[in-house]
Amino acid sequence: MSHRITLSEPLRALLLDPNGVPASIQIKDRLYTVEAPVAAGFKGAVWRVRDEFSRLRAIKLAIYEDYEARSYLEEVSRTSALESYKDSFATFYDAGLTEVALEGQPNQVFVCFVEEWIEGVTLEKFLCSTDSNVTVGFLLAYVRALCSALNALYNESLRHDDLHAGNVMVVPPPQGSLSSEWSFKVIDTGSMKPLQLESKKPKDDHRHFVDHLLAIWNHIRKTRFLSIRDRRFLAEVSGLIDSMLDEDYSVALRDPARILDLFTSAYTRSNSSRQQTKPRLSSPFDFISAEHIADDRLLVSIFARSCPWLEKVAGPDPCLVTGPRGCGKSTIFRWLSLKAHLHKPTDELRAHLDSFQVSGFYLSCSSDLQNRLGWISTEALAERLRREIVHYFNLLISREVVHTLALLTERSDRESFWRFGKQNERRVYQFIVDTLQLSIRRFRGVPLLVQAREAIEALLFSTHSQMLRGVTPPHLTSEAFLGDLTTLLTAEIPLLRDRKIAFLLDDFSLHRLPESVQKILNRVIWERRSTHVFKLSSEKYGAILTDSEGAPIDVTREMKEIDCGREYINQDEMEGGKALQFAEELLNNRLQACGYQGTAKTIIGDSYWPEGSLGQALVGASSGKYHGLRCVSHLCSGDVSSLLFIYSKIFEAGNVQKETETRVREFIQDKAIRDVSRKMFEAIRPAFPYGPEMYTVVASFGNLVRNILDKGKWQKGGYPTQCPRLEIDQKAGAIVDNLASTQKELALELIRRAYFIEMEPGLSRHGNITTLRWNLRRIYLPAFGAALTKNDAVKQNTDWFKFLLTNPKEACDMVWTKWPKGGIASDSLPFA
Repeated sequence: MSHRITLSEPLRALLLDPNGVPASIQIKDRLYTVEAPVAAGFKGAVWRVRDEFSRLRAIKLAIYEDYEARSYLEEVSRTSALESYKDSFATFYDAGLTEVALEGQPNQVFVCFVEEWIEGVTLEKFLCSTDSNVTVGFLLAYVRALCSALNALYNESLRHDDLHAGNVMVVPPPQGSLSSEWSFKVIDTGSMKPLQLESKKPKDDHRHFVDHLLAIWNHIRKTRFLSIRDRRFLAEVSGLIDSMLDEDYSVALRDPARILDLFTSAYTRSNSSRQQTKPRLSSPFDFISAEHIADDRLLVSIFARSCPWLEKVAGPDPCLVTGPRGCGKSTIFRWLSLKAHLHKPTDELRAHLDSFQVSGFYLSCSSDLQNRLGWISTEALAERLRREIVHYFNLLISREVVHTLALLTERSDRESFWRFGKQNERRVYQFIVDTLQLSIRRFRGVPLLVQAREAIEALLFSTHSQMLRGVTPPHLTSEAFLGDLTTLLTAEIPLLRDRKIAFLLDDFSLHRLPESVQKILNRVIWERRSTHVFKLSSEKYGAILTDSEGAPIDVTREMKEIDCGREYINQDEMEGGKALQFAEELLNNRLQACGYQGTAKTIIGDSYWPEGSLGQALVGASSGKYHGLRCVSHLCSGDVSSLLFIYSKIFEAGNVQKETETRVREFIQDKAIRDVSRKMFEAIRPAFPYGPEMYTVVASFGNLVRNILDKGKWQKGGYPTQCPRLEIDQKAGAIVDNLASTQKELALELIRRAYFIEMEPGLSRHGNITTLRWNLRRIYLPAFGAALTKNDAVKQNTDWFKFLLTNPKEACDMVWTKWPKGGIASDSLPFA
């Protein structure tokens, strides 16, 4: 284990002692007068000094031993790239070795970095000492400043590597300045690291930035009386911060320009009154994640009804929808909710309801359950709170039902179309009040169901508070409550009787709800009722399919699993037109929603390769081949966010504007696609756990796929071999279940994060046994210059699969050694 080099406590105290520091310090041939020590950390100290012209400077004294294995000159040389960004960074001046004489101590050698002295206070201290100046305007200004700084670092392929709140200064205007504007500057710029070098620190620059935003957000919430505009802005910011923390690169909000754009748009919206006009996007690529779309009208307007798995999800049966992060599970569930369509006129609404067999009520685990029940992490605690968990879940669903029905009562066709008159409303209201034992003080002019909703919200708060205190609420509903509720609803509202009530429980995954809570709720979710069903979405293997009594859920009889990645690849291979139609509609809806004149066909265009196909075109080629709508549609493995990410980068690289109606050139599309693929591939490495191991598996297999395409024997008919799929015979039962524990965890993580897509088991070529089939997520294939479709597979046995998980490179080299050769050779592999 390596020993961490730090300052000793006595040495740190001496470096901070105004009476113990020397009067001057020499660095190279320059002499600096020491004015005062400023701060000291684990590895160094900062002093305020003056140079020979009496100009203030900051000197950082770093431990010499920390640089024994590397040269400080290497870090200093990178800092010169920031000379052009003086508005964002303190100017760096010099560095060198020096001996420092401290009182009562032998001379100490330090590495010294000299940079501009910034008059001001660190963000950390500013938030501790100031109340009135930390406003939403302060937050927006900070986002603008830090996004500029991060964008500069990314542009120069650098990272600060220590961007904590003590290294950002809040800077007042200089005395005598005509400007009264405060600013922000990043300090401690003398030890920049290359962006691509793996950091040994737990937080990168982006994660530090998120910490700053959370600190400011919390400070505003705690210390200020908030107007409605401020509350709107902070509510939107909360969703944006969640997106910035997402572990999936294709979903996460990490690009500084996009962060600034979305924060600015949120601020603008929060300060304008609500408009009755049709909602619009400010950019076609706003709201890649459905959770951040506040307006149901906007979500409905940009939804692509050609989604390949929509028909299965919208059926009357219970189902579990799984797939990669960003595959649109939340979008489909919200779109299937009844509430999302209640803004439509009667004819449009009737047409929509006639298209599907369910009436949906949407519930989000991430916003409604995670923070309330996520702390119940043991089976013993869950069992003790069983009744409270079920009751809280019932209350959440009741609130959504009552809120939806309250909106329904505002419609002019509530009786003519819905046949939900005031007597029906009163009976539903009374059932809710009596069953939940709500205490409601009624006021004239407030609709019954609105009052019921407010009472349920108050009861939710008190129930959660009592759970935290270990107090049992006076009244708890049972596991049969939802059945009783839906029986009443189908009796009082005929349209809900004709279309099965579906509770759409979004993101029912282990990273949202512990296994102990899932098992308790499964007794409610999978209860057989003729009046309602549950539809769940989850990451792959994220939903526990047993209840608290250990009874398993019958996957074939009690619910159907719909794997979005698998569905998309199957549709693409069997009926390629559907995937293409979806990719085109997805973009067209967003272009229309923000007033663009161009369309997917005019801006992206068709895919065409003179060689005959993308696979043929890629053999021996290095660029210019990934382009057009068919190619983009093939890049998706159910991960819809990847499509939007690709489109956004093509638009950015091609400088597409609202007026643009010409096609982005093929080589620009190709470069954008490859850049996205490489970024997403590189984002595998920091994943926890098993990031480096998963990265190596994907890299080794991706190189093998490219090698086979480029140099492998061609198939009959003159086609190169394209095999992004693994096929492994399962002679002794499911392979993954029989792996050693570490191998099993790695294999499941590869599937859970959708680095590989688990296809339906096939029939082995060696007899009546099943075959495990894994398809490499297609967004990674351009990083290797590989084709996107399949006409062959890497077919191996169980022992080789274990070898792949243990030593991926050697396992793939073994396959390549035995693979028939005969293709056209290419240059070196991209990730050798």
